[in-house]
Amino acid sequence: MQNNMLKVLDLFFPSLAAKKVHQIMSSPHSRKLKKFEEKALASAEMVEVNFRNSIVKTYTWGGEQEKTVFLIHGWEGHAGNFGALIEILLSKGYSIVSFDAPSHGKSTKRKTSMFEFSEFVSMMMSKYRPSAFISHSFGSVTSIRAMSENLSIDIEKWLLITTPNDFKDRVNEISDFLGVSDNTKSKLIKLLEKEGGTPFSTMNMKYFGKRIPNVKDALIVHSVDDIVLSIDYARAAHKELPMSRLIEVEKVGHFNILWSDKLKSVVEDYM
Repeated sequence: MQNNMLKVLDLFFPSLAAKKVHQIMSSPHSRKLKKFEEKALASAEMVEVNFRNSIVKTYTWGGEQEKTVFLIHGWEGHAGNFGALIEILLSKGYSIVSFDAPSHGKSTKRKTSMFEFSEFVSMMMSKYRPSAFISHSFGSVTSIRAMSENLSIDIEKWLLITTPNDFKDRVNEISDFLGVSDNTKSKLIKLLEKEGGTPFSTMNMKYFGKRIPNVKDALIVHSVDDIVLSIDYARAAHKELPMSRLIEVEKVGHFNILWSDKLKSVVEDYM
């Protein structure tokens, strides 16, 4: 029924169709936690943070250390996604900070956006002043924007576990999935520009890559068989981030990479 309605709106009322697509984009689905993810979160110190009339669940491991690493999950992800990396990072002497972004994981469920996600990352960044980031998927987009807003904080290492290159990739992805026209998509872009207060042409790695001199070193790890985000996105992002290197792996996909032995080995060596 919803798809039929969207098709009618797309054909005759593209502005309304764009609002419907925007609504879908603003309502992330919850993914069930795996047992080891639940176990990892249970070992953390959990603190609830008030943010925009909602509760965001934050998690810390390792107490106070000289260096802090932020773990930033992707869209429809949660802090538990990094459960396989906690012990490795603790052994490296890191204090670890992560969270379930607004309307994600165990945080309050409501409408949200990538811009709000990034705003929360920026707020947490100014509080904890991390020296390292590990981000997954669209968490890399929210991270780079937050980094550009906190230039006084030096980021020694940034590990990007699969990454998009341009926010329009997300728009194209959902527009193609829902089967809406270019007319509806153009109106959706205008809605997103209004929401973020940012021209769409700046929502990409090329724009922000030149605006993060505080990031000293970056390493992108992406699976060539990732069907959620093409390896081409990572290759393009690598070209736009002058401080980056790219490692292409195989047979771990988009989500399985998070708890793969290949990623654990990379984290062991890089961090």
